[in-house]
Amino acid sequence: MTSNRWFIDSETGELSDVLLCPPDNYSWIPSNDIAIQTMAKGVRIDRSALAAQFRELVSALEGAGAACHFLQPRAGMPYQVYTRDSSQTTPWGTVVTRLMRPERTAEEGEIRTFYQPDDIWKSATKGHIEGGDIHIIRPGLVAVGVTGGRTDEAGAREFLGWFEEAGWATRMIRFPEHFLHLDVIFTMVTENLAIAAVDVLDDEDLDWFRAQGIRLLPVSYKEAMRDMGCNVLALGRDRVVSPRHSMRINEMLRAEGLTVIDPELNQFSQGGGSIHCMTMPLRRASLVTG
Repeated sequence: MTSNRWFIDSETGELSDVLLCPPDNYSWIPSNDIAIQTMAKGVRIDRSALAAQFRELVSALEGAGAACHFLQPRAGMPYQVYTRDSSQTTPWGTVVTRLMRPERTAEEGEIRTFYQPDDIWKSATKGHIEGGDIHIIRPGLVAVGVTGGRTDEAGAREFLGWFEEAGWATRMIRFPEHFLHLDVIFTMVTENLAIAAVDVLDDEDLDWFRAQGIRLLPVSYKEAMRDMGCNVLALGRDRVVSPRHSMRINEMLRAEGLTVIDPELNQFSQGGGSIHCMTMPLRRASLVTG
């Protein structure tokens, strides 16, 4: 039995606790197309700006009422800052995921150091699955992105099988490996509303989302890849954290009545990750009422 200290049943319930990792050892490496393009242009990390942007994100989260918890940054883990991938909170506790990239596999050790044994509900053992591909949309509905490059079918099937045993509706969403994770092209921003690269997702997947009552606000390919524009974090109560440089998207979200908190995060987005990647919600208020 797990203690269920950590709990989420959606991507949009009010956030009370979140896991991050300081960017002490963060660096851009040519492991994804976004970082490769950034480095090809001769751009280099500004480490002073990097640290300031991380502090700004933490301040924004704390200001919104979320308690921030931190992994211990370890040498040799350049992408440990992207805490979304190495574990996944569920309604039944934490799942320790199974990272595919060799430069990231050692992150599992620090994850197991952070969580108490009773926090861990399951550990992925088949194939690979990363948290950036997992979207617990709302109670009873979960989707997992599958590219074969970060999350493969075996990993997705094992993870979704646990939810199916609990009676949840599930879906695998396939897209090209170029896009890294599902949260690069699709993210919920509030109940029944998401932003999505609609020209990237298959029509069958778009139809499926709409059949679930989810309205999709369109994000362009350029916004998704250049700006990590879909990679935002819902805070609950119609609030969302979105990077400052995503100006059109932020105005689109505000036009929907959402409060947008917009820290600067371009030192991270240029390496292939942004706010959603950098945060693993540990606890959200349940969307189940009554």
